[in-house]
Amino acid sequence: MDHVEIIDGIYRAAGGTDTWSHALGSIIDHVGAVAGNIVYQAPGGRGSFLIPGRMREDLNALYLKHYTGNPYARAFEKVRPNEIAVGNTLIDAGVVRHSAFYADICEPQDIFNQLFMPHASLHERGGIGGVALFLSRQQDEQVLNAKARLERIAPHIARAIDLSLQMNQIGRGPGLAQRLIDAMSDAAALIDARGTIILLNAAAEALLKRADGLFISRSERPALSAHIPETSTRLANAIRQALIVAHGGDTPFEGALPIHRPSGLPPYLLVVTPLAPAPFCEWDAVDGDARVLVHIVDPERKTRLQARQLQNIFHLTEAETRVAAMIGNGMNLPEIAQELGISPNTVKTHVGRCFGKTGTQSQAALAKLIASIPIVEKRATTIGPGASNTSPGV
Repeated sequence: MDHVEIIDGIYRAAGGTDTWSHALGSIIDHVGAVAGNIVYQAPGGRGSFLIPGRMREDLNALYLKHYTGNPYARAFEKVRPNEIAVGNTLIDAGVVRHSAFYADICEPQDIFNQLFMPHASLHERGGIGGVALFLSRQQDEQVLNAKARLERIAPHIARAIDLSLQMNQIGRGPGLAQRLIDAMSDAAALIDARGTIILLNAAAEALLKRADGLFISRSERPALSAHIPETSTRLANAIRQALIVAHGGDTPFEGALPIHRPSGLPPYLLVVTPLAPAPFCEWDAVDGDARVLVHIVDPERKTRLQARQLQNIFHLTEAETRVAAMIGNGMNLPEIAQELGISPNTVKTHVGRCFGKTGTQSQAALAKLIASIPIVEKRATTIGPGASNTSPGV
């Protein structure tokens, strides 16, 4: 196979993982190797994948289960994208050949040395990933020639992997999580497997901009944080536990917690929900695939919107609507008078008119009526990666 045919095969492989194994076969022949793979080893092992080229399937599963922390992988963590490393120059190969890893994985497949080419989108997400080609003892005598041949086609391989990642995102289209967050009137955020905010709806964007109890921490990556340190720790733990549950793990799970607000307004109720992964595709493991939905209920906002609906239904005045909303939030008449800067008698007048228009006879009944009203509001455009509007940079 000539150079043009190899490059053509590499770009054809960008269309799906099922064609990458065939393309790897051509790359293996061109370079002069015995086998190869595209590998992604996620932090902690969850979400790791391996696309094999002429490798034993049973040993691939064994590798992912027991040997992702082998000496080659640890050495390759330090190799920069666009560089090609020769494995045996980075490790003590003699020691490795006496290890269980070599006996179980390398020797049965005639692997004596490795060439590794990190890929930025796989290698810079807290894990390690790229293209590995395996040389037999005999092929290792020409390792420098093999490296040179790989270097000539490396840019094409890197671009084809990028295309695979992009096409996978496009092919998935708006999934359940996307539709779910768009449909929610309350604030909602999607959190990926690293705890990073990857999507906010408009209500969440507005809530976080107020920074009243919750905000976006950007110390390392965009993450949800609370102003009270103890609450922030509980929130981080809840998200971490939800991610474990989403991946099928068994752990105690704190799914809801209050978020107290410096403004003194009623606390938010924050609910964390694990989301099961979509039907598996190898590339999904790389782009973080959202695993946790964080639902933030603002009781004050919700009651205010319900009071607006009450106003439309029963033709309340603006003053009556404000008083009704405060009753719905659990405030008593003296508190309402103090908050609005009006006399208690004026508050009583507004409340009496609310009773008459709505057919209720007590503050408790009015609050119950408000709470029963569904919220109907115009859906705002979802804020997400790549959006051209006022995204908070997540």
